[in-house]
Amino acid sequence: MSLLVAVPCGVASAIAYGVSTAVEHSAAHESVDETAPGSGLLSLVKNPRWLMGIGGDTLGLVLQVIALSTGPVVLIQPLLVLALPISLPVARWLGGPRPGRSQFLSCLWIILGLGAFFAIVGNPGDADALDTRAAIICVLIAAVVGVAALALVRGRSGTVKAAVYGTVSGAWFGVVAVLLDAAAATWQQHGIAAFGRAEGLVPLVSFLVLGAASLALTQVSYAVGALNASFPGNLTADPVVAVLLGVALLNERIPESVLAVIAYLLCLAAVLFGVLRLALQPAAEPVASSVVVA
Repeated sequence: MSLLVAVPCGVASAIAYGVSTAVEHSAAHESVDETAPGSGLLSLVKNPRWLMGIGGDTLGLVLQVIALSTGPVVLIQPLLVLALPISLPVARWLGGPRPGRSQFLSCLWIILGLGAFFAIVGNPGDADALDTRAAIICVLIAAVVGVAALALVRGRSGTVKAAVYGTVSGAWFGVVAVLLDAAAATWQQHGIAAFGRAEGLVPLVSFLVLGAASLALTQVSYAVGALNASFPGNLTADPVVAVLLGVALLNERIPESVLAVIAYLLCLAAVLFGVLRLALQPAAEPVASSVVVA
């Protein structure tokens, strides 16, 4: 494990994700029919800006793989919160809503909350191998709960849908991060032959399937609502789920005293406060541009 490699790669991954998110949102929102968002997803492959955004996601994923293969999930995933303040000015540059002072203060609450958590956790050390049965159960629970949440918001407003879709996709990405960490660790220990056995194949296949579902749902969340409705929930659920699963499934060690638990709850409260402030703020008027974001 090398935090000198993992942390810079995690930060660079967050920057790549933040830029690509703003680009994908602008492309998805103009390409997908809000009354039937799933029907227009295939048209995105013809949009050069969306393809550029996917290229940014690919770069972010490569950097995230490096970060997770050299550092613990409970430290790397919270770094992705940096994508949020990056996405706001990029979205404006593309012609979207002008971020106001209140929006940046909301981002600050989120960053402070997760940053404090980062400081409290310290270095969790090396993780244990992911149990195959636990991986399967985790993926099934994530899929069932996520689909149920999506079903509950059918017929609701675009803002509500975007927030729930973004949160579910973020939670799925948190599960994907743990699977990715497990697959990378297995590959480091046993090489390519590890993926011919259940302990390597299950995390890899689960990572590919759930990752694809998360990416598709993220695109839909961009299409049905504004970025400040979908992205905060996505970006918050991801590290929260990843941290919980990193501790529960990979046995990554974090302080567990009463004071530490209270500190974690305060950090979570700060993050949720920032997310709710950001998600509930009305979007500002878009700047004059030929590119229109929600």
